[in-house]
Amino acid sequence: MDRLKSMDNKEPVISICIPTHNGSKHIGETIKSVLNQTFQDFEIVISDNGSTDDTVKIIKDFNNPRITKIDCLKPVSAADNWNNSVRLASGSLIKLLCQDDVIFPDCLDKEVKALSLPSNADCSFCFHTRNLITENGRHVWDPIKSSFRAGKYSISNLLPRIVRSGGNPIGQPMAVTFRSASFKKSGPFIGEFVIDLDMWVKLLENGHGLALGEVLSAFRVNGDSWGIELSKKQFRMMYDFNLKMRAKYPNIVTRLDSRKGRLKCFVRTFARRFASRWVFRN
Repeated sequence: MDRLKSMDNKEPVISICIPTHNGSKHIGETIKSVLNQTFQDFEIVISDNGSTDDTVKIIKDFNNPRITKIDCLKPVSAADNWNNSVRLASGSLIKLLCQDDVIFPDCLDKEVKALSLPSNADCSFCFHTRNLITENGRHVWDPIKSSFRAGKYSISNLLPRIVRSGGNPIGQPMAVTFRSASFKKSGPFIGEFVIDLDMWVKLLENGHGLALGEVLSAFRVNGDSWGIELSKKQFRMMYDFNLKMRAKYPNIVTRLDSRKGRLKCFVRTFARRFASRWVFRN
């Protein structure tokens, strides 16, 4: 494991990388959730993808020295923006945090402590359970929520579970913190809907995944993000991801794993549509 650096070396232990695009509605709350952490040896780096609203102004108005970089790009793909945000980071640990999600006050403290233990030196990332919140911050029932017992998971025991789930049981970016060195070995973010899950699998090729077994963040959704048209697109991408994993890892992912996962894709799609109608109309 690379030795984790501290502020004494003028480099933070962990970099919070926030890719943004027209996120003025929630970016302030997201940044506050980072600034209010019990663990304070971090930096915040921003990669803005051609925002035309007040996103960058809101970020600059914080005037906080922990926001070390704000890089404004011309419009690029989501993957390029995510990669650019990580490129700006100087910490040994990286957390990618989307512009409308939040992390709870003890999130960084628990993640850094876990990845700093010598016994976890073989882990390329850690992950935790997240809650689901609506656009106005209300906690709601999540029909596709998943959780793991605390402990290490290798690619051989985690990938079949991922495929069988028909979704992303590890979690969205806010639920994961990874080592910068592992990211460099794994290569950049690619793709669209499964952009994060694809990366988690690549990180598993270079080390274990460490489940913390706690709820430490919240993922924000709205009616549009769980809409019918988007759910169709997400279903197709998850279906293709399932087949890709079966073809790439035939000794790890069985035919039965793949079949169960494809069936679960259907189930999760309908659950997502139900939640979109019930959660956001009540």
